[in-house]
Amino acid sequence: MKHWVEIFADGWIPFMAGNDREGFESMEAAVMNRLKETPLLEVRGFGLSFLQYSRGWKEKNVQVISELDLSIHKGEIVAVIGASGSGKSLLADAILGILPANAQPQGELLYHGEKLTQAKQRLFRGDKIALIPQSVQSLNPLIKAGKQVGKSGGNVSVQPWERVGMTANLARKYPFELSGGMARRVLTATALQSDPELVIADEPTPGLDSAVLEETMEHIRQIAENGAGVMFITHDISTALKISDRLVIMNEGRTVETALASDFAGKGERLKEAYTRKLWRALPQNDFAPVPRRDDSMPKKDNTLEAVGVTYRYDRAHNLFRKLNFTIGSGEVVGLYGPSGSGKTTLAQLLAGYRKPLEGKVMVDGRSVPERGGHPVQLIWQHPERAVNPRWKLKKVWKEAGIIEPEVMKQLGIRAEWLDRYPSELSGGELQRICVARAFHPSVRYIIADEMTTMLDAWTQSLLWEAVLHHAYQRNIGILAISHDASLLERISTRVIDYESILTV
Repeated sequence: MKHWVEIFADGWIPFMAGNDREGFESMEAAVMNRLKETPLLEVRGFGLSFLQYSRGWKEKNVQVISELDLSIHKGEIVAVIGASGSGKSLLADAILGILPANAQPQGELLYHGEKLTQAKQRLFRGDKIALIPQSVQSLNPLIKAGKQVGKSGGNVSVQPWERVGMTANLARKYPFELSGGMARRVLTATALQSDPELVIADEPTPGLDSAVLEETMEHIRQIAENGAGVMFITHDISTALKISDRLVIMNEGRTVETALASDFAGKGERLKEAYTRKLWRALPQNDFAPVPRRDDSMPKKDNTLEAVGVTYRYDRAHNLFRKLNFTIGSGEVVGLYGPSGSGKTTLAQLLAGYRKPLEGKVMVDGRSVPERGGHPVQLIWQHPERAVNPRWKLKKVWKEAGIIEPEVMKQLGIRAEWLDRYPSELSGGELQRICVARAFHPSVRYIIADEMTTMLDAWTQSLLWEAVLHHAYQRNIGILAISHDASLLERISTRVIDYESILTV
């Protein structure tokens, strides 16, 4: 349905077979013609606030979405782009009718030109309107993946697995046994059981390697080719451009710009708004942010984090890796690139002390890792909600990490009021900033960043890496950066390793 994109030196340039510009322009015309039809979904002047009570039972309204407009037609993929915390997921909840009781929506939601009432939302939810949720925590941890997909459609069928490239072996696993990419395939399969008219895909692609990403995009594209409309909620402009007809850019709860995919090229000359151009140019393959480099005049220590002859496997499974040797030096940034589900996160957990190797050992600066006190190796998890106690307010999480420099908090854009909230009251990106900051506690010497910025928009991602590298080089901290984004790793790393090249299984 949708054109692909190709990377050239000056940015992402849309193309069709043989760079047929006339054919591409006819595709643009088809998009414009579709806009004349009655939309499947229309959002008009939508706003959303929450009624809250402060000390003394003082009532106040917190406005999170101010003025949002968009439309989606049958067979169309519309990407909703915005920074973490801009209200993208709340918009999805509003369409599905699953907002909390203290939510106060404004504006209009129309479905097939008629008002989308609460009664219709209850009737359509999970049938005509399906959700691919953002968080892998949406999976029931006590039910195997296959039953969860079958349960969503009322019967166990092979077809959903085939549509998302899954295997029968995967169906027998529990959610905690799945990689982030595998878990997202399960979430996608559950949404496709009912052949919906409208699919809301809320961040369905973070943490996927290039092969699985291509498969996932093909599944979403196929949904649209079969006549359904797709709302593709994401922070990732690069991925959105590969499948979307139009992109709706959000910032601080407002629609900033609606643009055709073809407008994103070169330096963004065809884009109307400065904020949209800023997001586009912040991509690693474009301008990104100034990446700090280590000051070679600083004294360099020959300390290392080492995996020495490490072997690991899950119960009754084949080895994930055998007699693996791996080294990270202090003050260097090692990029690790590899396919989803190959064991990169398990290696990260071994290095950070969350798992123990079956054979071999992990050494920090020539010694075994101490079992008490602040751990010198800190893991920043891909999914921040897995890394914090959901029953603790974030000021308790913050206090547990010890003294953190105020400069770190400032550079990461952390607001003081976030610390008075529970983890569930922050967006994924906001919570991740907290997790990044607490990793820089006084005793840390190495940081394992496992898809650390995969949930963040391009601009926030660039600023976050700029801050992390700045403090890491200042303190001679070694970093292992695990990512599926080859362009990002080339930008930030002192060396990049193909994960499969170090495996012996």
